Amino acid sequence: MTWIWIVGAVLLLGAGALVPALLSRPGHSSDDEAIAARAKHNQLGLHVEVLPPSGDERVAALLNRARERWITAGGVLAQARTEEEYRLAERICAEGLALVKEART
Repeated sequence: MTWIWIVGAVLLLGAGALVPALLSRPGHSSDDEAIAARAKHNQLGLHVEVLPPSGDERVAALLNRARERWITAGGVLAQARTEEEYRLAERICAEGLALVKEART
């Protein structure tokens, strides 16, 4: 009779351990991609949130394009739920940072 209680307890514990795995949402992003994408977005924002006045049209155009990337990445981040969406936002920010670097040289 005791073995029935032991088997029942083991089955109950096993089922309890499986519930979180079965109920987790597939395709949901890990925090690493979200953190990396938001960090890049913040880094780009430091350079383009308020554009400095520039007499050089080339520099102004590059910084405007970088600002567009920042705004676009913000829109993607606002709705991102998957790792791919966070990676897309990070790539957009990397493009913007490359434009900022080009404008500074």
